[in-house]
Amino acid sequence: MAAPNPTTAPPERESSARRVVAGVSLSGPDLRYAEVVHEGGAARLRRLGVLDFAFDVERAVLGDGAPDALSEVAEALGEVLGGTEASVLVVAAHPTTTTTFFTPLPAGISDEARDSQLRQETALLADLAPDLAVRVRAVPVRSESGPGGGRRWYHVVHAAEPVHIRLSLLADALGVPAYDLADTTRAVAALADRPANGAAGGAEAPVEVVVGAYAAHTEVALCQGGAFLFGHSGAGTTPEDTAYFALSALQHAGLDAAAASRLRTYGTAADADRLALAADLLGRDLEPLDPFAPFGRSPDVSAAERAAFAPVLGGSL
Repeated sequence: MAAPNPTTAPPERESSARRVVAGVSLSGPDLRYAEVVHEGGAARLRRLGVLDFAFDVERAVLGDGAPDALSEVAEALGEVLGGTEASVLVVAAHPTTTTTFFTPLPAGISDEARDSQLRQETALLADLAPDLAVRVRAVPVRSESGPGGGRRWYHVVHAAEPVHIRLSLLADALGVPAYDLADTTRAVAALADRPANGAAGGAEAPVEVVVGAYAAHTEVALCQGGAFLFGHSGAGTTPEDTAYFALSALQHAGLDAAAASRLRTYGTAADADRLALAADLLGRDLEPLDPFAPFGRSPDVSAAERAAFAPVLGGSL
């Protein structure tokens, strides 16, 4: 079973090459799944749905759930995604279930020095033994210049080895040769609007604040010019907590509330009451994120139900 490359993003693929991705996202007892076909520069949905378990499926896969629970998950996935042609199973994981952070490194750093630095920082933040092998997933998200030279920001995700074993078992159950772990904030950033031809990019591009509201936590993705800028999360779920995390994400990215051009929402608890204070402080209307737009689809369900599929569909793009 092929695990993700520990320190680099997947290589850019030819837009015309056909590939199939199986994706899942987990939240409490719910597992959302999708099968997406990429061909000719377009993405097409082949299968989509929700599995509802009698236990915490997120804990079963990404935490310390019982082995029999994982077996039940694998069996259920086999029933809905059996026979898939997918070359990879992408599991969208909330930042509360992993160790995730952003870090800048000098632009000219060697691959060896980069890998060593990222593993050291991960071990420190995850409270791992210094002699323990550390597997990380690091994706470059943006570059910036400065008086001391250029630097590149990396988004780093680490999961414990037992989690990798579980993901490998799920991929094996589907007959998929590889798996990948995608942070949900980076996954939803794949759904951000891309600037039209000739529009301003980089630091001059509009900033979208995308808030994911769930029963036990809040997560935030910042997107600028269609690119992932920053992600943030916390255990608070009140309107005050939700607004705080949105403003804190902007602050960490060196921005203020005035920089927000849009406020988009997703998640299983993204109701108006939860998001109202954030909307007031940012001075923006609430817009449920529509993850089906890249697929040219518009299911006949509520906007909130569509938005709940953002992590799995974004992770499959």
